[in-house]
Amino acid sequence: MLRSLLATSLNPAELLELYYWSKEPGFTQLFRAIATMPEHTRAALEAFITLARDLKSVSAELDHRGVLTFCSVEAARSVVLAVHALNESEDRPQLLN
Repeated sequence: MLRSLLATSLNPAELLELYYWSKEPGFTQLFRAIATMPEHTRAALEAFITLARDLKSVSAELDHRGVLTFCSVEAARSVVLAVHALNESEDRPQLLN
């Protein structure tokens, strides 16, 4: 497996970075949890991370019901712009807040 990883990696620095990250406490459990999520859940998480761009600005809160909420101003702004663009394409005037 290691030979295969080394042979297919375009950037050895990324493999080294992955190795260092793998040594962080909880990384393996987090990686396994993401890998075993249903596809639509992983896709939603990936979309959020992509839209958030500046991941240092992401906040998360776990409430008493076990609901985990991620927040990002950048992600919210991207969603507002996308909705605005969709509404524009439907020839309905919309205000962008």
